[in-house]
Amino acid sequence: MRAVKFRDLPREEWGPYVDVNLYGVLNCVKAVLDGMCERNWGRIITISSGAGTQGLNIGVSIYGAGKGAGISFMRHIAMENAGDGVTANTLALGLMQRDEPGISEDQRTVTAKIAKTVPAGRLGTGTDIGYACVYLASEEAAWVTGQTIAINGGSATT
Repeated sequence: MRAVKFRDLPREEWGPYVDVNLYGVLNCVKAVLDGMCERNWGRIITISSGAGTQGLNIGVSIYGAGKGAGISFMRHIAMENAGDGVTANTLALGLMQRDEPGISEDQRTVTAKIAKTVPAGRLGTGTDIGYACVYLASEEAAWVTGQTIAINGGSATT
């Protein structure tokens, strides 16, 4: 994904954003939904982005549109399949820590500055997301469906 304002993004470059962020969700749900409904139990959890729930002035409009469409789809899936014991929820992530080899010192400095803007004082980690997924996949979350849960250290609230 590259940051670019929508008006500067040629139409021929829209496809990958929609293919990954909407059709990727559709394909994954289609692959598992029938089996879950037949067993009268299932948990569908998609990982999305806060860019799909709020407008941002950082050049991610087409990315956010794809994410938003996936979020909306999950709400419909939740309503259509709740009676079959299947829940469907989305985690909308905020800024996440990237521990990749080859990150420059300049990138680390920028990341540290960004982390200071998050009320929790740090960026999210895979562990943070994992805990939310464990709960949503549990029997205890049987009555939680159709929700988009912001996991963002308080950087955006609803």
